[in-house]
Amino acid sequence: MSTGAPIPEPRLGPSTPGNPIPVRAPPESAPEPPFVSTYPLTTAIIVVNVLVFIGQLWASGAVGLAGMPSSVLLGFGGNYVNATLVDRYETLLTSCFVHGSAIHIGFNMIALRQIGPFIERSVGAARMAPLYLISGIAGSVGSTFFGWLSQGQRLSVGASGAICGLIGAALVIGYRVEGPRSPLMRAMARWLLTLFALGLVVSFFARRGGFDNAAHVAGSVAGASVAAAWRRGVVVPRATTIGVVVLCACIIAGAGLRCARFTLKDPFATMMIDERIAAATRAIDYGNCPAAHDALDSVAKLAPRAPEVELLVRNYHHRCRP
Repeated sequence: MSTGAPIPEPRLGPSTPGNPIPVRAPPESAPEPPFVSTYPLTTAIIVVNVLVFIGQLWASGAVGLAGMPSSVLLGFGGNYVNATLVDRYETLLTSCFVHGSAIHIGFNMIALRQIGPFIERSVGAARMAPLYLISGIAGSVGSTFFGWLSQGQRLSVGASGAICGLIGAALVIGYRVEGPRSPLMRAMARWLLTLFALGLVVSFFARRGGFDNAAHVAGSVAGASVAAAWRRGVVVPRATTIGVVVLCACIIAGAGLRCARFTLKDPFATMMIDERIAAATRAIDYGNCPAAHDALDSVAKLAPRAPEVELLVRNYHHRCRP
């Protein structure tokens, strides 16, 4: 009896001398689709991070593989707490795509390659894209707040805050789907606890640098909070997904353009406070009063109450305004 659907012809294998009747060939397993087409958002995020790191290498030379100079990190949008609190708020986002060394970006991209596909497959790109941005910004805010409390010259970079947000979201997904005994939830919780513990150990022994646990905690809390607000069973239309992803891409591009504008126009944008003080001191010593004035303004903008500022101002007035 015909069902109205064509019946595919069976694939036949070659006949053999002992069996002149052709035999059915074993079914072939369908090849897995490429990672790029299956998880385009995760792929795009990895590509952007890698391209930014290539740009950092071009700016720093081979030395950047082992550790990027602070000038390169600042120029590409590192989150320098003293500048971020004044007018460089775009670095709360750009710093999520900047990395300090080849090992740094390698570990982060491996983690993103592991957790990104699960989130993208589970909730779709329309939810994952804002989740990544919100978690990354929240991680930068946490790092900035901790730097402000410690009153130090804190410079933070890396995608780990955003990645911790993905892990926090996966933890919530596991709980909502499988309950408190969810193997996924427990695995994500162990991952976060291990990351936090490792960060405490590394930060204790490393006087400078180390893991930014403030960003990790803030990013994971933000990611878990966003995932907890999601409604189950909502299917996002393809047009909406494209619109959300494009909007997130425009936000990233806008932050990058603002960062590039500062880097290209402000000669002190790639300097930390100590370097700006040194530049002002040199200009005063050489009698270059216009350069000294600009350097003093850049120092006073970031640290108006620093004791070095008052001394520099006195020296400037003594040398340039007798």
